[in-house]
Amino acid sequence: MKRTTALLTALTLGQALAAQVTLTLNGQPATLTTTVIGGKTYVLLDDLKRALTGAGGANQKASVEGCVNEWLFNGIVRMRVTKVELTYQDKGSAYPGYAVTAEFKNGINQTIQLNQAGLSYDNAAAVSFASGDSWSDGRGGGWQDKTMAKIQQGGGTVYTFRLYSEQQVPSGQPLPAPVKFLLEVKPEVSPALKTRFSVPDPSFRVNLTCRK
Repeated sequence: MKRTTALLTALTLGQALAAQVTLTLNGQPATLTTTVIGGKTYVLLDDLKRALTGAGGANQKASVEGCVNEWLFNGIVRMRVTKVELTYQDKGSAYPGYAVTAEFKNGINQTIQLNQAGLSYDNAAAVSFASGDSWSDGRGGGWQDKTMAKIQQGGGTVYTFRLYSEQQVPSGQPLPAPVKFLLEVKPEVSPALKTRFSVPDPSFRVNLTCRK
């Protein structure tokens, strides 16, 4: 009984020594809350599991991946993210989001529309965080117009995705920094293009923590 009581007391005292640390997991930064017990640092398994899920893990899509300002190519379309900025919905500062500006270029030798190469206006787009959470897009008609516009060989277009939190954020609460931008590309190519993707999954995944 005395031994158990001493252990509980040590744990109680040790748990007061808590701090946040940033680790690199699967090549991605993850912030975890640590607890010092008996001079040793521990993290909760649940927190570590969430961080690993956010960093990618075994279920991550086999998308074309790269850094900010790096051209990514799926065999038909080239894409690169050039800028990520904090933004807000019209409702005010309690509704934050991130504006992700991306360039798209025609990578084949014939005129295309993005929707002929799997980039439809209703495809999923999001920014994700080290915690495993993600904010989805609030696209308007502008993106639909981009996907249907004709792009000549070597030509391109630019679009800014606005990806918002689904919940209100209290004033003064720090916002998480996004670690990835995810853009779904359906593995469907129009027969009119007479070509195919050069990768197993033509979707794009941009690591927002690195820059070329």
